[in-house]
Amino acid sequence: MDFARGTKLTIKYNGNVMEVTYISRDEDYLTVKLQNGYNITIPENKIDVLKSSEPQTVKKKRITLKHGNGTPISLITTGGTIVSAIDYETGAVHPSTDIRRIIDRYPYMEEKYTIAVREFDNILSENMQPEMWIKLAGVVKEELGKSHGVVVSHGTDTMSYTASALAFMFESLTGPVIMVGSQRSSDRPSSDSFGNMEGAMAFSSTNVGEICISMHSGTSDNSISLHRGTRTRKMHSTRRDAFRTVSGKPIAEFKNKNVDFLSEYKEKSDKISLSDKIEEAVSMVYFHPGLSGQDLEKLSEGKRAIIIMGTGLGHISQSLFPSVRKIMSMGTKVVMTTQCMAGRVNLNVYSTGRELKKIGVVSAGNMLPEVALTKAMYLLGNYPDEDFESMMNMNMRGEIMEREFLGDCY
Repeated sequence: MDFARGTKLTIKYNGNVMEVTYISRDEDYLTVKLQNGYNITIPENKIDVLKSSEPQTVKKKRITLKHGNGTPISLITTGGTIVSAIDYETGAVHPSTDIRRIIDRYPYMEEKYTIAVREFDNILSENMQPEMWIKLAGVVKEELGKSHGVVVSHGTDTMSYTASALAFMFESLTGPVIMVGSQRSSDRPSSDSFGNMEGAMAFSSTNVGEICISMHSGTSDNSISLHRGTRTRKMHSTRRDAFRTVSGKPIAEFKNKNVDFLSEYKEKSDKISLSDKIEEAVSMVYFHPGLSGQDLEKLSEGKRAIIIMGTGLGHISQSLFPSVRKIMSMGTKVVMTTQCMAGRVNLNVYSTGRELKKIGVVSAGNMLPEVALTKAMYLLGNYPDEDFESMMNMNMRGEIMEREFLGDCY
C-alpha cells in the first residue's frame, strides 16, 4: 500500500484503532506518526486501513521577498538539507520557500539582495538523473533572465556531477550560477548550511560567468570557498570542508562579508548560450584486479562511451585488451581516467599505456572521472562522433588543468 507523504490514516493494529500520519514505506513496513508525536514502523500485513485522507498538494511557485533595492538573486531548490525544513507533523524533511530563516540569521541580506525562490524538486541527490539536468538547465536559463545571478541548492553527494553537466551545457552565462549544499542540517548547532548559503549569495552577485560550487573552506565558519564546477570533488563523507578544487586553487573566498578572488575565472557574458542535449548512454567502470573481460563487455553493452577509472597513469590489465578492442569495434568510445585523487593520465610512459593508445583509447588527461563522464555525455549529444577525441582533449570549461597546483589533495 502506497500513500502520499502526510496522508491521514485511520488504521487497526493489534486490535487498536489509531489515527496516524503516513511518512514512508520501506519494502513491507510502513512508518507512521502517532498523535503523541512519536514515529513507529510496523509490518504492512499487520494493519488494516479503515480510512485515508490525502494531504493537500501545494503548487510549486515563485515567491519573491522584496526589501530595499538589493541585487536580484534567484534561488532554485532541488532538495538537500540546506533549504529544507522539518515538518513537525509528519517528521519528514521538505524544501522550504521561507527564506526568512536565512534573512533572520543575516539581517544585512534584506538590503543587499532581492531573493526569488523557485521550487524545482525535492529529491535526494543520488536520485538526480541526466534528464533532470536538462530540465534544471532550462529553469536556470529562465531565472537568469530575471536575476543577476542564480543559486541552486543541491544535495552534496552528486552535486559535482550536476555542476559539471550544467557547465558543459552552458557555453556562456549572463551571471554566476552557484551550486550550494550542506553536510549538516540547519537544526544542528554545527550546521554549515547558513554559512554556505551566505557565501553563495555573495558569489552570485559578482561578475563570474561560470557554474561553481559554494562550500566551507575549512572546519570553522570563517571562510567559504568558490570552486569551479568542472574541477571539484567531494573528498569526505561528513566534514564540512568536504569539497576541494583538485590540483588547483578555488576561484574565490568569502570571508568577513567580502569576496576575494584567488584565481582566474571566466567573466559573465552579454548573452546566454545553452545546448541542452545529453547522451545518457555513457557509463563509468572502476578497474580492479579480477575484473574480467566478460564483465567489462557486459557493462559496455548499449553504451556509446565508457569512462574507465584506471590505475596510476591510466592502466588496466592486459587481459582486458581483447575486450577493449571488441567494445571499440562496435563503435563505443573508451576514455581513460585515473583512480588517483590528483595527477593526470599519461599513456606514453609504460608499455601498457602505449598499447591502450594504439587500440584507440582516449586519454582524459587530468580531468576528474565524473567530469569526463558528463563531458562525454555532452559531446555525444551535440557533436559528430569523429570530433569526440579532439574535443575530449580540448579544455572547454576549465576541466583540464594545464599546470597543476602542487598542494595537498586534502
